[in-house]
Amino acid sequence: MYQIIAPSLFQNKICRLPGIGTLRIITSSARHDFANAQLLAPVESVEFVPENNDEKVFNEFSAMSELLKSKLDESGSVFLKGLGTLIRNGDGNISFEALQLDPIFFQPVYTERVIRENAEHSLLVGDQQTTNVQMTEFFNEKPLLKSRWKLWAIILGAIGVCALIIYLSRYGFNSLGNIKSL
Repeated sequence: MYQIIAPSLFQNKICRLPGIGTLRIITSSARHDFANAQLLAPVESVEFVPENNDEKVFNEFSAMSELLKSKLDESGSVFLKGLGTLIRNGDGNISFEALQLDPIFFQPVYTERVIRENAEHSLLVGDQQTTNVQMTEFFNEKPLLKSRWKLWAIILGAIGVCALIIYLSRYGFNSLGNIKSL
C-alpha cells in the first residue's frame, strides 16, 4: 500500500503526507576533486520535514497518511519501501531515517585534464559548419571600416585648409569680418 509514495516522490521531487510531514529529494551536483584528479558522482538524498501545524490539508495521500499515523501510533515505526523508515519517538515527534545507498553506485571517476593547443575541431555557427581555426582568424581580423574614417577625416581637413588658403590669397586678411577701409 505504501509503495506508491516512493515513485511519486522520485517523479515529483516532493511528496506531502498530510498530518505527518513532507518528503523532498535533495540533489547535489557532481564535483571535481582537482587534488586527486577525480570526478565525484552526484548524490540524491531524501529529506523529511515534519508537519508542525494542525491544518487540515487534503491531497491524494490523505487516506494513506491516516493509515501511516495509526501504524506509527501502534508500532512506533513504518518502513517505506525504497525510501527509509518513519519513526515516532517518545515525545510524539516524527523523524525519518533514509536508506543508505550502496557506495558502489557512487564511485569516483578518474579524470585527466588534456590541453591541445594546435588541435582543430569543427564547430556549428548558426547553420554553417566551420572550424575553430577559421573562427579564430575571423575574430582576429581588424575591420577596415574602423581605419577608413581617419583617412576620410584627413582628406576633408586638407580640402578645408586648401579652400581657406585660396580664399585668403585672393581677398586677403582684410576680407574677414566687417572691416571697411577709410
